[in-house]
Amino acid sequence: MSTKQKTLAVHAGTRLTGSRAVPISPPVSVSAVSWFDSSDDLDGALDGKDYAYARISAPNTTLLEEAVAALEGAEACVAYASGMAALRSLFEAQGFKSGDRLVMPADGYGVTRALYKNLCATLGVELHALKLSDAGMDARIRELKPRMVLAESITNPLLRVADLRLLAKACRDVGAAFAVDATFPSPTGQRALALGADYAVQSTSKWLNGHSDALGGTVSGSRARIEVLRSARILTGDVLGPFEAWLTLRGLRTLPVRMQAHAEHAAHVARRLAESTLLERVIYPGLPSHPDHAVAREVLHDGGPMVAFEIRGAGRPEAMRFLEALQVCKPAPSLGDVGTLVMHAASASARRMTPEEREAAGIRESLIRVSVGLEDPDDVVEDLLQAVARGVGR
Repeated sequence: MSTKQKTLAVHAGTRLTGSRAVPISPPVSVSAVSWFDSSDDLDGALDGKDYAYARISAPNTTLLEEAVAALEGAEACVAYASGMAALRSLFEAQGFKSGDRLVMPADGYGVTRALYKNLCATLGVELHALKLSDAGMDARIRELKPRMVLAESITNPLLRVADLRLLAKACRDVGAAFAVDATFPSPTGQRALALGADYAVQSTSKWLNGHSDALGGTVSGSRARIEVLRSARILTGDVLGPFEAWLTLRGLRTLPVRMQAHAEHAAHVARRLAESTLLERVIYPGLPSHPDHAVAREVLHDGGPMVAFEIRGAGRPEAMRFLEALQVCKPAPSLGDVGTLVMHAASASARRMTPEEREAAGIRESLIRVSVGLEDPDDVVEDLLQAVARGVGR
């Protein structure tokens, strides 16, 4: 099969091994249990050679895992009931002991930060939250010698872009596992494994699904690393349901063409917003004004589908009035939909960070994050600007 992503998105994960029939749209297999005429076949199925029990493996999940692995350029992939379940499983697979160290973004997703803080505290693991896009972070990793480093391809919500190549080399030098949450660009915007990551994590609830109708998460990597995660999933039961797997695979089929449009629209929205005097700043990796613009051009396929901005002179009351004034865009605490979703970062993605953590990260009350949809981008801009004007009373 072709290795080009548009072809892989359409054709990867379409055929179950052992069947000559190939439905154009794979059926939803809702049975949780299967039986076998042969006890030998049943015995093999319980080792994962066939489908005996959905906690071990299931047809729709298998097809999705094959498709995501193909898009990520990975040997294997394991799917979970949510992105957070994937991140927890990834942590638990590292075999942390008291005194070990974990590095993660100080300016990344607040829920991941809260999860890993709790897990580290339970085991006595040192958590070091760093701005991984800052200069010298590779040297800092060599100094800390962590067991694992988690980065975000594009940080949530400040859209900073770290040079994954430098971080990957530093991790290799000290024997640290290097995981990248690559949800924001999706596999079409960045293949984290090709840049040196050991694991590529996706919240499939976002761009891979693309329609806000199914939760899920995946981790992709080498066959040996993923097999450890898959074996653990059998015990923990963090499995993805058949309907969610089917819906996500359906969405994945159009991922490359959707993401191209999302990124083009986001670039247009960012350029127009940058002209407004109502905004303190516009944050978009594709703009020359972005602090990581040069790095982004090296490690991302494009500027990405996300835009952020700060409303001049706004606090939380003004930000809330802005959200209520939206007409085309929707105020929602997620991303990756065909429609434009807008979020107040401090009260949503960073909600579980302490005020001190938000301040250190640079997440202010005036910060708005936009997941740019497939509407006419000028309609999106005009809606955002009229809502900003009404939010600050202008």
